[in-house]
Amino acid sequence: MNYEKCLNCDKSLNGFFSADLLLESKVDFINKHLKEDKRAYCSSCSKPLLNKIADTFRKQKAEIQRRLQQIIHYILVMTSPSPINWDYEVLGMVSAQTTSGTGFATELSRSFNDFFGAGSQTTNRKIGRATNLCKSDLRVQCVRQGGNAIISTDIDFNEIGAGSTNMLMVCMAGTAIRVTNMENFSTKDRDTIIEIVELTEKLEAIATEIK
Repeated sequence: MNYEKCLNCDKSLNGFFSADLLLESKVDFINKHLKEDKRAYCSSCSKPLLNKIADTFRKQKAEIQRRLQQIIHYILVMTSPSPINWDYEVLGMVSAQTTSGTGFATELSRSFNDFFGAGSQTTNRKIGRATNLCKSDLRVQCVRQGGNAIISTDIDFNEIGAGSTNMLMVCMAGTAIRVTNMENFSTKDRDTIIEIVELTEKLEAIATEIK
């Protein structure tokens, strides 16, 4: 429906100095966190409201980040296409890269026994950490796009440099999707995914301070 004025502040929505109505998702966000029930907000009257919400979340930032780190793995990252009984909307590609020093070439040049000893364990731990960082990055990107799972994920390992400057690059890319038939998830998984979305919205509100 088209409006000539903002339903909240009566600011004109037509003309050179006019305001724009917010998306419905943003309206719901403001109503939820300010306990309002307005039908619409514009780009003008929403600024102090969004900043007020951000100020509240800013005090909780450390706790929000801690909790998000604990549960972000509930966003599935799969190398296969989605299960056959899933209904979903494709949102777009997500990708992540990370590099770390490994001494990988040196490890490979050591003896067979050394390779399966402590040196290899150290390298594997570094590779594991880099892989987990990439997965977390993909998950956050997916949620920010409105998704709740990542399918058809590809992972590549590339060696950069040589000798003491040797680095390992881990690259991951997948397709972010929004599963619409969440009944295929357990109740705990559904509730946790909803919590992840809410926590991510709070961090985005903190990061987007409106002047």
